[in-house]
Amino acid sequence: MNNIDANVTVWQLGPVTIMRGAATPTTRVSHPECFGRFTVIALSPAEAIRKCLRRVARMCADCSAREQLDQQEARA
Repeated sequence: MNNIDANVTVWQLGPVTIMRGAATPTTRVSHPECFGRFTVIALSPAEAIRKCLRRVARMCADCSAREQLDQQEARA
């Protein structure tokens, strides 16, 4: 399992919560380019946190899936 650091800044603008952050891996990962800055907009702080966590977790998972498809196509 990869550990990820996420530095997040939060703004509350009326009913809207905006989270902006950057995710960086704390251990060696095979795709460091898939980590970076992100912005999440939600109607509550709890929803923004959930979206933020999903976004960070998805960053490397997307690259891993593409890499697996590339490997399958190379074998075909």
